[in-house]
Amino acid sequence: MHKLVEQLTSAYAVSGDERHLHDILRSALGGMADELHDTPLGNLIAIRKGRSSEHAILFAAHLDEVGAWVTRINDRGFLGIHCRSIDERVWPGLQVVVHGNDSLPGIIGLKPVHVMSHDEMDKPVASDELWIDVGLPREQVLKLVPIGSTVTFTAGISHLMNERFAGKTQDDRLCGVALVQALELLKDVTLPYDVVMAFTVQEEITGNGAWTSGYFAHPDVGIAVDVTHADTDGVPEHKTIPLGGGPGIAVGPVVNDHVLELIRKSAKAVEIPTSEEPCMAYSGTDADELQLVGSGIAAGVLSIPLRYMHSPVETADQVDVDRTARLIAEVAKGFNAAFIGELYGTDKH
Repeated sequence: MHKLVEQLTSAYAVSGDERHLHDILRSALGGMADELHDTPLGNLIAIRKGRSSEHAILFAAHLDEVGAWVTRINDRGFLGIHCRSIDERVWPGLQVVVHGNDSLPGIIGLKPVHVMSHDEMDKPVASDELWIDVGLPREQVLKLVPIGSTVTFTAGISHLMNERFAGKTQDDRLCGVALVQALELLKDVTLPYDVVMAFTVQEEITGNGAWTSGYFAHPDVGIAVDVTHADTDGVPEHKTIPLGGGPGIAVGPVVNDHVLELIRKSAKAVEIPTSEEPCMAYSGTDADELQLVGSGIAAGVLSIPLRYMHSPVETADQVDVDRTARLIAEVAKGFNAAFIGELYGTDKH
């Protein structure tokens, strides 16, 4: 497993806290980027210069993880939370980290079955019944945990068989790893035009990181690199792609036809297996915001298959990360004058 996977997934950064990851990424990027920019919103943007800067292609992977925010503290010092994009059934019984003035370990307990009514046993836990116990009295909690403090799953990777691993925050840190790996592959390659790697913020809540990255770089093409649902027991096959089967490629209205063809040709050229995913409306990725920048950016989506999304046991296969990185590098090499001519319908570019 790539060392950077462990470093990034072990760090804590819900939406708004993504700068916590910048030092890790700057170290990993080393001398592979010609320019590194930290934007006011918190995006980290790496630019690899091509022979010409007249055109650019941008790949975006978001840095934020799903989590929760402390919204109230009761008389016993227990913390009430608001969570977003996480099934409430995931939380009970978990160990968590509360990021207040200091990081505090906590647990989300559940009423024992011995004292539950029959009705309670048959019902899922409501979000307003989730309380975090950090083991401190209210007076101390009030000093250490301001309202609005963030809460994350506890870090840790479980190494499974066949190069597979599970843990928090594979969404979307694995794709950040893929962007770094792609730059490694391009280190000694002379590129036709600029390649921009945007490590974006706030995808899980607003998508504003992608939007502002697009305005920063003004690319001709923007490709979101995110995760998608891998084959999972109980989920219809047509809603997933195979874990270990290579990256997914979105098809549908959100994807520009020329970008789609570039991705397909690039995958074929380096014999990377892929799965095509129908996407008939919003993609749920940074591509939705990228395509609206300025007069419009030609968009595409690449996805790493992931089981158990938005949980503390998101499960991935290293081979999919590596293949996605290779495909990104190949697409970057194929972003040339001939492609620009096809994209704009002219040979003058």
